[in-house]
Amino acid sequence: MAQQKGTRMTSDVYQRLQSVIDESTYGGTIGIAARHFQTGEEIELNPDMIFPTASTFKTVLLYELYRQVDQGKIDPTDRIIIEDRHRVPGSGVIQDLDAGASLTIRDVAMLMMVISDNAGTDIIFDLLGKDSIQQAVQDLGMSSTSIPMGTWGLLCGLQNLDPDDPELTYEKVKALLKGKDAPWDANAFKETPDNDITTPWDMILLHVAIENGEGLSTSARDGVLDIMKRQKLSERIPAHLPTGVVCAHKTGSLRGVRNDAGIVYAPDGTSYALSIFVKGAPDGVAGTRLVADVSKVIYEHYVGPIA
Repeated sequence: MAQQKGTRMTSDVYQRLQSVIDESTYGGTIGIAARHFQTGEEIELNPDMIFPTASTFKTVLLYELYRQVDQGKIDPTDRIIIEDRHRVPGSGVIQDLDAGASLTIRDVAMLMMVISDNAGTDIIFDLLGKDSIQQAVQDLGMSSTSIPMGTWGLLCGLQNLDPDDPELTYEKVKALLKGKDAPWDANAFKETPDNDITTPWDMILLHVAIENGEGLSTSARDGVLDIMKRQKLSERIPAHLPTGVVCAHKTGSLRGVRNDAGIVYAPDGTSYALSIFVKGAPDGVAGTRLVADVSKVIYEHYVGPIA
């Protein structure tokens, strides 16, 4: 299922990207990959560099969820009863719901994607199973991607905690995360297969597969994209894009990490896959702004000037 690389970017767009990067105060490292669906033209800067996924791995879970729906293993209308054991700190609202709340699997997946709900993510992760998730990664040709853990593991990794420690509770981890910044050498930032890692190019493979419906029925593909297009976190890829542009995407954030990856649909029919990853950035605000500025450069190269 792996996609071959196509036409490479022109020097003009590279110069514009380099100018935007040089002007930024983000202080980290950036990786960029894009593929124009109509022409095959690609834009690449550090496309094969390893980055922590942060929450962008949730798109892989969504893909595998709908692949299992196709296989008859999962019914998205089945309900999950929320229990105290499901609570995970960080982003999302499921952690704040009363035990006993009932959500469909599709509801949980929706929350995982559109507001990056961590508890919802780990419910889906456990439902799919680690082996199935990694098999999806392999089937997609994402050879540099590893997803051995859900968000509980990542959050524990921010403070070098053992996620399997029975003494760790939701309340303890939540308090520790609020109490101090993650050290720069935290396990959550490791670029090894025992952490959730990927590359900008691997994320292009994922989104090309979604757009083309590879491994998915038409209804499953449409279900995945419908959820992705409902994204509520719009300060990165969509931030500077014109009214009428639709973005099906997923952000990801950790200390110094500002990621976004997805598909951009312009009003004129142009569409392209795009992944922009930032790591080691002491200035998170500048990192977020840089992702938005890079997205604008790529849109104007593929589609045309933004008035």
